[in-house]
This record gives sequence, structure tokens and C-alpha cells, in this order.
Amino acid sequence: MRKGLPLLLALLMTSTAPGLRAESLDHAELARLTQTVAKIGARLHGADARKDDAKTLLTGRFAVIDQPALPLPALDRLTTVGKLHTVPIDFMLAQLRLQTGQQFNAEIEKALVNRAAPALFIRGGAMTLDQLVTEADQDHPGALTRQGEKVVSRWPIVIWSDSALMIEPGQTLELSTADGAFMLNSGLLSVDQAELSGSEDVNAGLKPFRPFVATAMTGAVQANGALFKQLGFGGAGSTSGVSILGAALFPSKISSFVTDSTFEKVSGLSLENTHRLVISGNRFSGGTGPAIALKGVTGAQIRDNVISGTTEAQAIDVQNTSSSIDITGNILIGNRGSGVFVANDVRDVTITGNLLSGNGRGGVSIVRSACVTIADNVVISNSQVGIKLRASNGLTLSHNDLIGNAGAGISIIDQEAHARVVVDGNAFSANKSGIHGGSASEVSLKANDFAGQSPILLDGEFAPYVPELLQTAAADTALTIHANTSSTAPVDCKTGS
Repeated sequence: MRKGLPLLLALLMTSTAPGLRAESLDHAELARLTQTVAKIGARLHGADARKDDAKTLLTGRFAVIDQPALPLPALDRLTTVGKLHTVPIDFMLAQLRLQTGQQFNAEIEKALVNRAAPALFIRGGAMTLDQLVTEADQDHPGALTRQGEKVVSRWPIVIWSDSALMIEPGQTLELSTADGAFMLNSGLLSVDQAELSGSEDVNAGLKPFRPFVATAMTGAVQANGALFKQLGFGGAGSTSGVSILGAALFPSKISSFVTDSTFEKVSGLSLENTHRLVISGNRFSGGTGPAIALKGVTGAQIRDNVISGTTEAQAIDVQNTSSSIDITGNILIGNRGSGVFVANDVRDVTITGNLLSGNGRGGVSIVRSACVTIADNVVISNSQVGIKLRASNGLTLSHNDLIGNAGAGISIIDQEAHARVVVDGNAFSANKSGIHGGSASEVSLKANDFAGQSPILLDGEFAPYVPELLQTAAADTALTIHANTSSTAPVDCKTGS
């Protein structure tokens, strides 16, 4: 055994893939990277911080996070002028239940101070906030009040499918928490460099209540440079804070987007059964989370957002048959759950160029999903596992930095017999272990850098393959592990079969 030790060490020293990363990660380098992450977090601590505020720190290993920004979409406009009407509050609540398709909390009626008061009802075209206040003052005094530059709504507001509400630069619309105000949008809600918030008081009838904005069926939200604040209760869904909840039979003809906006103490942004979304350049802080939740979404770009400090859930949550999702260039630091969580028949997801650090349930988790590419991410100092794959197929993990995570750098478990995973060109340093395997099927390893990973390279069912790993690394060839069984019918990510 002693005679074989020098050979084992020699093979280990050559396990760095040629040209991948020249230096191994010693204690000094690990400390420097950890300090850089702390500096990035400090620069982005403020509720109105943006990714560009940390741009000068995105060098070296962090340069992959500095992705090109998306062009800003243009705000849509309606040419017709809307009119203000009212509807009974019972009708509004019935519509909310019908249109959102949610198991809506029946107790929300307790939040309404005056059940006899109607809801403001915009239809027939577009109204600015100023026009809404002018008409409400004439016909419904007390429904809306001005407090300096701020407009406070004490009644719920409905934007019908043929109409729009435009909140323009410098304006603030505050929904009264004490009065149980909220917004239902089936048309277009435009928030352009303006604020939409809930008041900081307490609702006597339903103490957990906070105002929310629910967009349903044909509705769309377009926000740029906006501030959303003090909105949402009750987790994801229609009351989560800001939601866009589509319906297959009534697809929106207008695309929704939220760009360069701030979410401060908003439970989350919930997106369900909709498509063609852009969520880019935003700052999320102080919410319960998920900060961004997708269910049944087709086609979304989640790019260049900063998400920190979720208190109950993950930063980005993608579930329930969502597809064609691009998660790129985001900074996800110090969230209660995973940085990115993908589950339940999701497919065609790309997770590239993100920084994931200090997240309570690990960096990235993929569960019961297929055709996912995870590439060029920096996954550093997360609780639990860096990247966790469970019961999923057609996965490619390439050129990720997996550094100092409390669990394995990568964990692959509970795979079906035909599942296939490619782990190519990743760098492992100072994790509890390099790659952990349990009930895994076909796993292909090539050109991975384990020079900074000690003492455990492979763990669980993969542990017996360490000698082969060292030999193939020295020869710059691939190692295919069949821990349980071989892959006989790999998923076709091009055709979806």
C-alpha cells in the first residue's frame, strides 16, 4: 500500500484538466474568493442596488457573471381613453377566484373594512393615475386620496381586459393595508419609473393581510424602473405580492416584463401559465420568497437579477411543466432555500453565469426534470450541496466552479435506469466531497479539475471509482460510471421525447 501511494499522489497532481484552470485553490486563494463574495454582497446590500454596482468585482473566476444586458422592451400603449365605473366587491372577489384559478383565501373578506363599498373599475381604454384620481374625486370621494405626491387607494381597483392603468414617472400609488385594498388586472398595468406599494399600517380584520397585485387571464404587467414595496402575503400565487396568472384558453396578446425594478419587502413575483416573459435587472430583498416563482411558464428570461435574504424559500423557483427558461447572470446570495430550484417535469432550462453563495439549501437543485444545462456558474460556500440532481435526465454540468460548499460539490441521486448526466470541465475545491452518487445511472466524467478537492473526490456509490477517475484524468479520457445500470433509452432533448 505504501508503494502505491506515490503513484496515487502523482495521478492526483495531474487531475487538473489541461487549460481549464492553471492554479489549484489553496487556503489563501479560497480566503480571497470568499472575501470577494462578501464584498459583492456588501455592495449589493441596499434595497435599490443593482448588479452593475458590483461590476468592478466581477473579474477572474467571477467574470462569467458579467453577462451582456438584455435590451429594454418598449412599453405598450392603448390609444383609447378609459372610463371609471364601480363594481360590487362580491363580484370582484368572485372574479378573483375565477380568473386566478387559485384556492383563494376566503378569509380575505375579513380584510375589507367596508364590504358595502364597491371596487373602482376601469374599462374601455387607458387611464393615467392622474385621470383615475380626477374621476374618482368627482364621483366617489374618499376612494382615492392624495398625500403630497402619493395617491392612496382605500378601495380595491379592477383593470378590465379592454383597459389599462398607467402609473407614470415619479408617481406613487399606495394600496391601503388597513382598508383591505388590492388590485385585480385583466388588462394592462404599466408602472414606468414609479412606485406601487402597500401601506405600512395593519389590517384589523385580517392581521396577516398585505395588499397585492394579481394579473390574470389576458392581463399583462409592464414595469421599468419601478419600485414595488410592502406587498403580498400567503406564499406564492395570487396574493404573493405581484402575480401574473395566465390561462390556456385566454392567452395574453401583450407580453409582460419587469426590468430594472426594485422589490422591497414583497413576498414574491409569481408567474403561472403564461409565456414570453422577461424578468431582468431587478433587485429583490426582504421577502419571504420564492422571490421569482414560475409554474407552467413557457419561454422566460430571468437575467441579471440580484436576490438576497428570502426568509422562507428559494430565490428562483421553476416548477410544473415550465419550459424554455433561461436563468443567466443572476447574483443569488444568502437566501433561505436554494439559489435555483427546478422541479416537477420542467424541461429545456439553461442556468449559466450565475453567482450562488450562502444559500441555505444549496446552490442549484434539479428534481424530476429533464434537459437542463448548468454551465459557467460560481457555486461557493452554500449550505448543503453545490449542485444537486435527483430523479432527472438529460443533464449537462460544465465549467462550473464548485467551491467550499458544506456538502458535495455535485450530488447525483435517485436516477431512473435510463437517466444520463454529463459532468464536464468543472472545478472542485474545498467541498465536503467532490461528487456524491447514490442510486445513479449513467454518469460521464471528463476533464474535471479536482486539484483543490481533498480528501474526498468521489463519495457514496461513486467512491470505488476513485482509482479509475485518477487514471482517466491522467490520460485525459472520459470515465463513465454505471453505478446501478446502463443508459438504454436516453432522453432526446431536441425532440422532447
